[in-house]
Amino acid sequence: MTKSHAIPELAGFRAPAPLLVTDVSVLDPASGSVTTHQDILIENGLVAQVGSDLRAEADVLLGAGLLALPGLWDMHVHTFDASTLPTFLARGVTGVRQMAGAPMHTQWRDRLRQTDWLAPRMVFGSPIVDGPRPSRPGSIAVTTPDEGRAAVARCIADGGEFVKVYSQLPADAYAAIAQECVARGIPFAGHVPFEVPIGTAARSGQRSIEHLDGLALATSASEQEIRRELSTLDSRDPAGMFNRLSQLNHRAAMTHDPAPLEALIRVFLDHGTWHVPTLAVLHAKATIGTPAFPLAPYLKDIEPALRPAWERVASWTPDDATKNREQAVFQHSLHLTKELHRAGIPLLAGTDTFVPGHSLHDELALLVRAGLTPLDALRAATSAPARFLGVADRFGAIAPGFNADLLLLHANPLDDITSTRSIHAVVLGGGPISVE
Repeated sequence: MTKSHAIPELAGFRAPAPLLVTDVSVLDPASGSVTTHQDILIENGLVAQVGSDLRAEADVLLGAGLLALPGLWDMHVHTFDASTLPTFLARGVTGVRQMAGAPMHTQWRDRLRQTDWLAPRMVFGSPIVDGPRPSRPGSIAVTTPDEGRAAVARCIADGGEFVKVYSQLPADAYAAIAQECVARGIPFAGHVPFEVPIGTAARSGQRSIEHLDGLALATSASEQEIRRELSTLDSRDPAGMFNRLSQLNHRAAMTHDPAPLEALIRVFLDHGTWHVPTLAVLHAKATIGTPAFPLAPYLKDIEPALRPAWERVASWTPDDATKNREQAVFQHSLHLTKELHRAGIPLLAGTDTFVPGHSLHDELALLVRAGLTPLDALRAATSAPARFLGVADRFGAIAPGFNADLLLLHANPLDDITSTRSIHAVVLGGGPISVE
């Protein structure tokens, strides 16, 4: 059963008065329909009415020639600096899923519920739960099943809305975490540990798999040989580990076998496993040192503490072998994304780039590049997150009773997905945010 997340009903700017958005075209992600010449009446942060020629005592936002779209969600972010949060909203991202809990997130959660704060709605994950030598700071180190169960208890006590699992968890500890999460009714999501086959992760109840993690490996004719080499990776040498991991990912991509993929698709469908391809970050990795590197224009918007590392990445020129390897892995990721979508596996739009807002639009374009229609890409950032989070009765559409989070666009993204960037205004909880 899908757990309903405690998303703040009136997070962010709260409208001081009713709002009437006039004469817009309303896009419904569920049906793909666009209804023209509609008015949207918003009261108390909710959509009260949608129809023609509405009349009400309300502030007016003129919408002639604009298209109304539900607010976008980025379902894989890492944000630790509150000063960057308004940038998400300015780019139309009205909700995010925080994929690695940190101490400041407890304060953010309280602030969202208690104050008028100009910030996107947020779902907060636990700190990363990893193996005995975590590769990310702030992680919970786990070696044994008992430590895994204790980590779940800690994550729940600290207010995490899901448990974030990571790559170096031992298989028996991962199994204990999965069992404990199921028993306690808390979702778990994240990476597929090196020691755990992706099919096992799905059968264990992992709610979402990030980055297509473990999929190329599980569909490689060389899976067993690659697994043996994965067992030798040493996180005490992060640069060496990530370089070797890149090589192994490339070998998996180059030895693809479609037969296991068909079997895995059945497992994903049977167990309700969602995927978050994060094509934006995979594309960034594949284009480092080339003119196609997409993050260079966004560096000024990356959190100040993280910006120097990204600036070094932007100026680094890898050797040709590394470039070719990463580009091949990215192309294979596009193929896997297309195959998952073709089979009806639900996808979520997420970025993992540390860039607030901008990269979500890149992700939508990359999903279309992978083979989704513009409508399907939009669903991955609107109605699909609402379904995944168990709040499809309140988010992901512009309809009476739904939270009034929406964008007003100058052009229809069903015609060109890049039109999601043509933002005239954003409305969050019924409050208009000026963009132009």
